Amino acid sequence: MTEENGDTRLIQARVLVVDDDPILRTQMQHLAGRFVAEIQVATDGEEGLAKWRQWRPDVIVTDIFMPRMDGLMMSKAIKAEDPDAQIIVITADRDNGSLRQALALGVERYISKPVDMHLLADAIGKCVRDRKTTEELRLTRQVAALTEALREQLEERKRAEKALQREKAEQRILIERLEDAHNQLLQSEKMASIGQLAAGVAHEINNPVGYINSNLGALQQYVATLLRLINAYEKHEHELSPETRDALNLLKEEGDLAYLREDISDLLAESVGGLQRVKRIVQDLKDFSHVSETDMQWANIETGLESTLNVVWNELKYKAEVVKDYGGIPEIECIPSQLNQVFMNLLVNAAQAIDTHGVITLRTRRSGDNVCIEIADTGSGIPQQILNRIFDPFFTTKPVGTGTGLGLSITHGIIRKHNGRIEVDSEPGRGTTFRITLPIRQPASSESAPPGSEPPPGG
Repeated sequence: MTEENGDTRLIQARVLVVDDDPILRTQMQHLAGRFVAEIQVATDGEEGLAKWRQWRPDVIVTDIFMPRMDGLMMSKAIKAEDPDAQIIVITADRDNGSLRQALALGVERYISKPVDMHLLADAIGKCVRDRKTTEELRLTRQVAALTEALREQLEERKRAEKALQREKAEQRILIERLEDAHNQLLQSEKMASIGQLAAGVAHEINNPVGYINSNLGALQQYVATLLRLINAYEKHEHELSPETRDALNLLKEEGDLAYLREDISDLLAESVGGLQRVKRIVQDLKDFSHVSETDMQWANIETGLESTLNVVWNELKYKAEVVKDYGGIPEIECIPSQLNQVFMNLLVNAAQAIDTHGVITLRTRRSGDNVCIEIADTGSGIPQQILNRIFDPFFTTKPVGTGTGLGLSITHGIIRKHNGRIEVDSEPGRGTTFRITLPIRQPASSESAPPGSEPPPGG
């Protein structure tokens, strides 16, 4: 420690020497500058403890027997405050009793008197190295503890971020549910308005239609009777005087009796047909709304398409030719009024997508336990960059004031409520096809369907 290849190596340490022997203190002070960087001395344990607290040396070299406070008491006090303090005991105790006490206190080393300065310097060097190792271990433990604390803080932060993400996800779900509920409310209010309109129209129109239909039926009978009577008169015209026949023939020519006979039946038939058309439109409007229906029931989708076509025909007749490719699909379990709302939205959108005149195709097919409905148009199509946004609430490409952006969002919500799916294929300039897939039987209905809700034969 003290010499390598004949060279003296200085120990970079601060040493506190506690001894009441002036000779030893003098010898120790000679170590300064030769073996040890800095030395301070104290004459007893009390002074040594005070200097240690003030100076905090690297190594304490102490005698055991001293006045006021011996080395053992001082060492005990120092170890109580700093268990890692490096203490070297110098003792002349031959029976080693005091030495055993010192070692029991945790003193690192001891040297017997008379003191060999080289051995003492070597012991000081070892104490410094041990102190350094202890400090490194302590720092390592502190770094490990801080690292673990930091890791726990990071884990806690990650947990907090995940919790925040979950909360945001839950908020998004809640917002979506609120939007769906809002859209359903709007749809319900719209359907209620249509239903009230249908009920009012039916009430106001059915009464006059009823008596007009009855009157036309009676009128047809009266006209038939009159025509039979005219025919009977004509059979006896030859029995009349020439003057009378000439007068009657003049009246026939003036009234164009031959034309009246032919046209009056056609007029009556067209009037009856028109009345039947009015009755059918009113009934289709009532069938379209089904305001009182809120539960699943078995219904024919193709019939719903026909009812919806009649309701929106005014939107379609000037814009498109409607092609029907029905596959004779079975009845399905659904809420008919809601699906009619879907068909109306898609049909009106298809008509609005056609600039001048085009074709709207309605196609139905069965696919296993599902039915598929396609509504295709030859309109302007949907740009690819917005195709994935068309079902978002309030998204619309229509001018301000001409669309709310809720039609397709409501449509998507209704199809999802029916445990189905809706897909769209579109190409700008070529047209758009909406494809709806719906289950024939709703998933939970097989276990909880009420009596009388079984599908019809063949369904």
